[in-house]
Amino acid sequence: MAVWLQHGLTETGALVYVDDVASGRTPLRCPYCTGTLTAKKGRKIAHHFAHTEQTCAAVAGRAKSDELPLLPLYTEF
Repeated sequence: MAVWLQHGLTETGALVYVDDVASGRTPLRCPYCTGTLTAKKGRKIAHHFAHTEQTCAAVAGRAKSDELPLLPLYTEF
């Protein structure tokens, strides 16, 4: 089962959905490792974020395990 990263974090810690940004490099950060994100908005795969540099261990480890990493708890969206 493939699960794509659909949210990035702003500098203030707000979650932003991938459909709310333009395709390409973004100022958003990964909620797991705070690495920079690139919005991928192709026609074949669901819109998602990819790490601009190296993928973080929490997301990469998902391929080796059925357990998904959890997002930090947010009380407001």
